[in-house]
Amino acid sequence: MQLPAFSAFALNLLLLCTAPVVLAQAAPRPATTQPGRPEIRAYVQQHVLPAVRRQRQQLETRLSTSDKAQLAVYRAQFHDLRQRGQALRAETQPNGATARPVLTEAQQQQRQQLRTETRALLLRVSELARPHEADIARLAQELKPQQEKWAADIQALTSQSANPEPTARHSRRSPGQRLLRPVAFLLLEPVAAPAAPTAPAGAETRVYPNPTATATQLDYELPKAGPVTVELLDGRGNTLRTVQPETKQEKGSHTLPLDVADLPVGTYFFKITTRAGAETRRFVKE
Repeated sequence: MQLPAFSAFALNLLLLCTAPVVLAQAAPRPATTQPGRPEIRAYVQQHVLPAVRRQRQQLETRLSTSDKAQLAVYRAQFHDLRQRGQALRAETQPNGATARPVLTEAQQQQRQQLRTETRALLLRVSELARPHEADIARLAQELKPQQEKWAADIQALTSQSANPEPTARHSRRSPGQRLLRPVAFLLLEPVAAPAAPTAPAGAETRVYPNPTATATQLDYELPKAGPVTVELLDGRGNTLRTVQPETKQEKGSHTLPLDVADLPVGTYFFKITTRAGAETRRFVKE
């Protein structure tokens, strides 16, 4: 199967659209020669995303519960890849340096690992999107007139740059067209995440210690009483076992210890499901 072609700009745009606010506020890449990048991003946020999200909301009603849960896992994995990429970039380009860095052997391996994991994850999302491709194509077709206007407007923004050389690259496929491709469209959150208030100390979900070799624990906060299920997933998002079967828990802080000594070295996720939805937290077994 052919891997969907994702440029770095498209993938970053997609992650920005699906990530929690904390990721949207992360430090940006160093300045590049790409023309009109801030203006294009602002245009997409203001004009393209609202229309595409309305179409995405229509698809949401056709997704099964298992599809929605799997998408939540995939989004969490993409966000994790983004954070790891940002950490590697900060390590190799301190203080926003724009010169091409000379990577150590370990850093080259990290970069290759990120690329390999991203490629594998895109393939898995592509498989999930396959049964919905006809619906996605129909929803995209309904936006055809808007797509033509978006392309023209973005072309105009790009042309305003003092460096017009990369213009043709951007005009081949606009951000609107990229977001309407099956993988990007499926990953897009159907509802924009509201600005998150600052969480009180200790209120966030976390895994500690992380990385771990023998045992770890999941700390989480329930805003109100209700049923809670916790599952252990492998790095591909497959359920390995149910750590905590559905049980009713009271409002407040909770801690769930887990012995991971029997797990192979690798990346894993806790998946916490409540009435409010599902969220995942990554940890590494050393």
